[in-house]
Amino acid sequence: MAREKRESWKEIDRKRDRGRSARNRKDRRSKLERVLEDPRMKERYLREAEKLFMGAKGRPQHSKDLMAIHESYGRAKFLSAVRHYVDTYGMPDDWGALLLLLDIKNDSELVCKAIEALCELAEGKGTVERKGLKSKLRVLSLTARDPEIRETADIRLTELS
Repeated sequence: MAREKRESWKEIDRKRDRGRSARNRKDRRSKLERVLEDPRMKERYLREAEKLFMGAKGRPQHSKDLMAIHESYGRAKFLSAVRHYVDTYGMPDDWGALLLLLDIKNDSELVCKAIEALCELAEGKGTVERKGLKSKLRVLSLTARDPEIRETADIRLTELS
């Protein structure tokens, strides 16, 4: 009785792989890699990933609170909306919201922080926005009742010029 030679696992696997045609082979990439080939899905994925690193500003409530600042401008609840936003998220990154903060009369510290934030953002803005900021700072340096606001506006105005 002759003993038959047993095939090794390596030979069995080789036979199994040889039998498949190229079109029937399974795609070995993960589902995420296959989905990210679509540019729209990739863009959406990157936006969602960026929200994770934004912290509280990446949440849906952030845009609602920012809109509350814009909508309550000129009303009695404007200052409370601004304080809620600043306590929750810090100073806004939105140019328009920061310009609205310059009109607060009762909180000089908040106005000075808004001036500082606007001057930092001004570097990336166009000439129209910079001219608007300069004129706003010029008005504040001449007409603000609080000396701290006048001084901050005057210093930043000379730096921008």
